[in-house]
Amino acid sequence: MLTTQKSAFLLLAIGFLAITTAVLVKVFQPYDLIFKWKLIMADKGEIFNLWAQPPVDLYIKIYLFNITNAEAFLAGREQLKVEQVGPYVYKEIMTHENITFNENNTMSTTPSHPLVWQEHMSEGRREDDEVIMLNIAMLAISHLTASHPFFVRMALKTLFVSTQAEPIVRTTAKEFMFGYPSALARLGNTFLPNWISFEKVGLIDRMYDFSTDFETFYTGVPNPALSGLYATYRGETTLPQWEGDHCSNIEYASDGTKFKSFIEPNETVKFFRKSMCRPINLYRVGEQRTFGSLKGYNYVFEDNAFDNGATNEANKCFCRKGDCQPVGLIDVTDCYYGFPISLSFPHFMNGDVGLQQNVTGMNPDPAQHSSAFVIQPESGLPLSLSVKVQINMHFKDLSNFPTVARFSHLTAPMLWFEIMMPSLPDSLDSRFNFYLNILPLVNPLGFWIALIMGVGLLGYAITRATLHMSSYARQAANISEGKYARANLLQNLTGGATNQVYSPCELKLIDNSAGANKQHVIGRSTDEDLAFQERRRKSAYALDMEPALSDAGESSDEGNECDTLTLSRNSTTSSSCIEIEHCNEEDDICIECFDENPLDSELATRTADGAEAKHQLAVSFVSSGFASSPSSIQSSSSHVNFDSSDGKGWVPYAQPHQFGGTSPKHV
Repeated sequence: MLTTQKSAFLLLAIGFLAITTAVLVKVFQPYDLIFKWKLIMADKGEIFNLWAQPPVDLYIKIYLFNITNAEAFLAGREQLKVEQVGPYVYKEIMTHENITFNENNTMSTTPSHPLVWQEHMSEGRREDDEVIMLNIAMLAISHLTASHPFFVRMALKTLFVSTQAEPIVRTTAKEFMFGYPSALARLGNTFLPNWISFEKVGLIDRMYDFSTDFETFYTGVPNPALSGLYATYRGETTLPQWEGDHCSNIEYASDGTKFKSFIEPNETVKFFRKSMCRPINLYRVGEQRTFGSLKGYNYVFEDNAFDNGATNEANKCFCRKGDCQPVGLIDVTDCYYGFPISLSFPHFMNGDVGLQQNVTGMNPDPAQHSSAFVIQPESGLPLSLSVKVQINMHFKDLSNFPTVARFSHLTAPMLWFEIMMPSLPDSLDSRFNFYLNILPLVNPLGFWIALIMGVGLLGYAITRATLHMSSYARQAANISEGKYARANLLQNLTGGATNQVYSPCELKLIDNSAGANKQHVIGRSTDEDLAFQERRRKSAYALDMEPALSDAGESSDEGNECDTLTLSRNSTTSSSCIEIEHCNEEDDICIECFDENPLDSELATRTADGAEAKHQLAVSFVSSGFASSPSSIQSSSSHVNFDSSDGKGWVPYAQPHQFGGTSPKHV
């Protein structure tokens, strides 16, 4: 029983522990805790390493606008006509170098974005393809000095003639993108070092010049959602070329490596890249999309991003020095060394109609020229991205320079590029599939498994304890029934009061013969002895055939205070004895013996007249459960012996002084 109680208690304890675990899982959400911990940037940490050197395939595809009617345009016979050539594809090795962790939970770094030529992705294009493009240096100088005093303009005209500079030049695709030799650039570097610090002018080269940049990013402490986002750019949270937070604040923007984590459906995210010269907001559109094993949402540029306040009043801060470009353009002169550079969507998509009408060859197509980011909202991981921007030169009145006068008030397209990541590599997809799809199952599975196990164990333990208690109660009842059966048997023999309760060691045979002075004498002849023995064997057989009676008898032996009661008659000495084994602490045995010779004739007569009743009483004595079990009837553990070899009657108990017998003897 002790083992059963311990087992039930152990099951109850485990059940309560499991339910407590389920509650803790529901309250604290262990997956969220683990995931937030993983998002924090720590030196040599997994997410930090992915951010420092993203193992992704990031490309830039460049399309040049080759001028096809240079002579006719310069002569004034035709408007500018261009054709798109490309793509020229380079792989961008994006890294964050010289990383330093700061005490204010930020990390400082210098970015690096070297490009590697990808001929196999360039669709037959080569870096040495000849193209006819704008002379950026000459047109930029003309634009910047168009309103200067006459003497300045005359000096520049002389310089243009001496260097044989032309507003449209023939060059290779690589030279135009990464710089080509220019006498004007060399002169500018010599005489105006604070303005031009380079001898070659190339749009992509300048766009990917990060030599003077230093950036600070958040580590994610205390807010893991902000890990990997901008804290400052060049030491400031705002860009100096714009006024107002809407246009200048780059704090919490992403450089494309990682966006804000735990993005809400209606929440916008911010993107900043040096080549765009501004932060731009992205918002969610469309339904969930699947890339590899991960799911994300499309994020696109905000509506009217380049409207300069024509539609969105907040965008007026993008009007440089109060001069607003036509809708669809943004003036980024301050980010490109003072060159009159403006940005737009490819082919002037979503721009002013005049932009397209002034240049032949513009074919905007939203399907081909729209930008989109696919972002996994919980992690902020970009699953795919495509950023498409066009670089243009815009001009004011250039009539003071006859060689470039044809470009007055014209916005001429030069190239457009797409920074793209088609998808995550398989290794990264598998890793984040575990983090984002498999690991989240920890919360529901942990909760339900712990809850079901806890409830099951509690139910099982309670049921087991209940059944055990019921079984124990039945056994106790059987024991009590066995004890009272013995007491009732003795009462039947003695004719005692029916409401008397006897302790097993205090059972007494009481005289119940009305009006008789000498009672409890049972006489039986030798023939009656034989008949009684036969009934005794049948009674024992009946008990063997009834396991319930046998078990109850056996069970009643446990803890009994008296296991042996012997009633015998010695035919030689003509005496009778009652032997009782007292099972108290001393385990004494009490034997009372007395002679039966003094029995008078009245007793004998009464015995002879009631022979049949006495036989039935003897059978009842044996079969009513006095003995502990059928086997005990044949053994000495609990037995009743009837020895009647001399053919005389026997007396279970009688007071010696009534018959003149001997005194009780105690052993």
